[in-house]
Amino acid sequence: MVASEQGESFMPKDTFLNLANEKRKKVEDAAIDEFAEYGFENASINRIVENSEIAKGSFYQYFSDKKDLFLHIIQLIGQEKMKYLSDTLRNPQKHDFFTLLKELYASGLKFATSNVKLANIGNQLIKNVNSPIYQELLGENLPASYKIYEELLKLAVQRGEVREDIDIVYVSYMLVTLAVANFEYWLETNNHDFDIGKHTESIMKLVDKQLDFLKNGIEKKEGD
Repeated sequence: MVASEQGESFMPKDTFLNLANEKRKKVEDAAIDEFAEYGFENASINRIVENSEIAKGSFYQYFSDKKDLFLHIIQLIGQEKMKYLSDTLRNPQKHDFFTLLKELYASGLKFATSNVKLANIGNQLIKNVNSPIYQELLGENLPASYKIYEELLKLAVQRGEVREDIDIVYVSYMLVTLAVANFEYWLETNNHDFDIGKHTESIMKLVDKQLDFLKNGIEKKEGD
């Protein structure tokens, strides 16, 4: 996923939040390692508690189940992604719509390159798009994604960068869908190689093709 949006806020139990920072981080790091390697479905609570050096009974004082821990890690990933928003995205008034779209992709790729384990957790989800947890997270995150694009489109309409007669809600939906399809297409054509860091250039070339499609469409103009 490219954008830095988050779904609904999730909070673990107070017993976990009240832990010393070092102990809490040890549990989170063990969970990140586990989910990055095995994905949600195949992750083991036994391995997580062993690697974080806590009793299994303590785990259930911190989280209701594996899903609660996973959702907590997903929230941490969203928070970390926000740190990779470029100056361009932090100042949308100063940049045109298509530059902002490209920066959304670029910031996501910078995050993935710099946080391989966190990115791999997302990659594990993409490998099993029919899983209930993927569908749940998709359902929670999509409205936030639509909102991001809606705000960018409203600004672009005000500045005369895109047509005034577009259906902003519908186009926002299309843009989010295209963002997901872009990455899925890239994976299909690159043998599902999830090492994004070494393929940033080829992914951005695909982004440029998408932006060209958005700007110019596929209709042949007179004189082409």
